[in-house]
Amino acid sequence: MLAIHQESLSSSDFERIAAYVFCRAGLRLTDNKRSMVEGRLRHRLKALKLATFEAYTDYVFGPQGQLESVYLVESLTTHKTHFFREQQHFDYLRQHYLPLWVDRPNNASRTLKVWSAGCSTGEEAYSLAMLLLEWNQYHQKIKFEVYATDISRAVVVKAVNGLYREAEVSDVPLALRQKYFLRSVANTNVVKMGPELQSCVSFGTLNLLNDHYTLPGRFDIIFCRNVLIYFDRPTEEKVINQLCRKLKPQGHLFLGHSESITGLNVPLDTLGATTYKLKG
Repeated sequence: MLAIHQESLSSSDFERIAAYVFCRAGLRLTDNKRSMVEGRLRHRLKALKLATFEAYTDYVFGPQGQLESVYLVESLTTHKTHFFREQQHFDYLRQHYLPLWVDRPNNASRTLKVWSAGCSTGEEAYSLAMLLLEWNQYHQKIKFEVYATDISRAVVVKAVNGLYREAEVSDVPLALRQKYFLRSVANTNVVKMGPELQSCVSFGTLNLLNDHYTLPGRFDIIFCRNVLIYFDRPTEEKVINQLCRKLKPQGHLFLGHSESITGLNVPLDTLGATTYKLKG
């Protein structure tokens, strides 16, 4: 049996990994993140039966490392999220955006298109779908589509499966849990998104650093929250401009609470805290 050395990740190997992850995912890894990178990648050394981080980096960046490079990025990407995170954005949609949208001429025959960009394990996308399903229960019905994408195949698979621990759905109001979630008889600590909710969301993988986004058409609403904080400012500007090209006229972009367009050359008007509308 191969003994895995517990040596530290060297500066040179860390720099190779950091440069690749920045190029591939826009993620900034400064030297104070080295121990975090080391901790998250140890399981990959064990899985590949490699003895050192040097051997691992040689493997990743060698001709046989294409698949492992995907696991590398996924291991270092943060996926923290929860249902109805930053509630003020959902309140804005329900109280301001949707009433105005249904009153616009010709919108009765249109489909409201929503994109959760950087959707992680799906909580945001399912929260948006619940909000729209609830709107249709009590107001003029809206035809809608929710798309959700993430760079990580692993988290998209989890989102599609729609399985969450009881603790992960605690932020969802009880009435919504009873209406849209299914409970496991075998495991009472696990809930599953019900078929009505799952049918509302289309999941896929997408890298926001790509020059072109392959999603069909343009969107009325884009949520891209707590994603840009991992990018440097030039990358933020590039990604936001790419997102703006996927917005319909009067389309809205929602960013995370610690993100801002201040100082960026982007075609957006500020409506409120981290809430923006396409200019024109």
